[in-house]
Amino acid sequence: MSRAASAGDAPAARGMPPVIYAFALSAFALGFTEFVTIGLVPAIAASLRVEVEAIGGAVAAFALGATIGAPILTALAAAWPRRRLLLAAMALFTLGNVAVALSTSLPVLLVARFGSGLGHGVFLAVASSAATRLVPPERAGAAVATVFGGLTLALAFGVPLGTFLGGIWTWQAIFLAVAACGGIGFVGLAVLMPRAQDGGTPRDALVSLRALLDLRLLAAAGVTVLAYTGSFCLFSYIAPLLIDVTGLAPAHVGALMLVYGVAAAIGNVVGGTVTDRVGPDRASMLVLIGLVFVLVAIWLAARSLPPMTLLVAALGALTYAAVPAMQARVIGIAERHAPRALAAAAGLNIAGFNAGIALGSLIGGGVIAAWGVSAIALVGAAAAAVGLCFLAVPWRRP
Repeated sequence: MSRAASAGDAPAARGMPPVIYAFALSAFALGFTEFVTIGLVPAIAASLRVEVEAIGGAVAAFALGATIGAPILTALAAAWPRRRLLLAAMALFTLGNVAVALSTSLPVLLVARFGSGLGHGVFLAVASSAATRLVPPERAGAAVATVFGGLTLALAFGVPLGTFLGGIWTWQAIFLAVAACGGIGFVGLAVLMPRAQDGGTPRDALVSLRALLDLRLLAAAGVTVLAYTGSFCLFSYIAPLLIDVTGLAPAHVGALMLVYGVAAAIGNVVGGTVTDRVGPDRASMLVLIGLVFVLVAIWLAARSLPPMTLLVAALGALTYAAVPAMQARVIGIAERHAPRALAAAAGLNIAGFNAGIALGSLIGGGVIAAWGVSAIALVGAAAAAVGLCFLAVPWRRP
């Protein structure tokens, strides 16, 4: 479906098309299954009779599937109509969660998590690019924010809700409930997604794969990698920082994580609005400047709880305000320079989010081993500052 056609559509002009809310519901299920696993690690380990640290592979397998699925599978399926591809991704995700719930051994669990991660990556890539085509251009940022709003709600409530449900349900029942949410999302997409001849040709798969090597798109995704490296260099180890440096009681860490998650949900909405008002380039720059400032402030104020409460909330808001800004920025670059590869470009940025989270976690662990937990804030600020420099460079196609 062309942007011109969608912009002239009366419902799109008045508000968000209903299918975008189906995208958001599906994104909630996608995010929930990623984050809920963190709260269920002990129960899964005991059930499968493996060590707790082995279940960490289930988190990594999902993230790896999302990283591969978002750019590569989306590019290979460029000839498919968007509706069919979204339904296939949601079906893969749903069946993957059913397989997780039925797993009786760790290898089966890891394969099932990888498969559901593939569906996660493809769905978010295609849904975020499709959402911008279903609304007028001036509402593209809000549309992306709505899609990712489901993901940020999953972040806000996934871990605490998963921990709570783990006390009253089995972990298998929780993953079956996630699969049921995925099934509802699948039905919503089947009913609400317009039937459009928006597929490409087999040649478009090659065009999309080539677009993944476009220096402008790689640089834009690189900004996302650096922003999330900076944020998650600290956030991955926020609990030891709050306990060992700030002096917060371990029992109260969960409450501050809820503050982070609620602020993230608010930041996602505000980020979409700001993106529409000032444009994705300026919005991305504002987010990066804010991240640098907040991370340095955390380093300075880490020993005092009142400012840390505000700064943790600000970190959550800025981290997820970056989602609509940076996703809209990559899609905008692709519209100008690779219009036949919008979904693949969006997937490249989804991979950037996941790569930044993984890289931030690895760097943060090394920083703690070398210089202590307080240093992660400064190193995170440095990564965000490098992202700001990337943003300022006029990258050109080689």
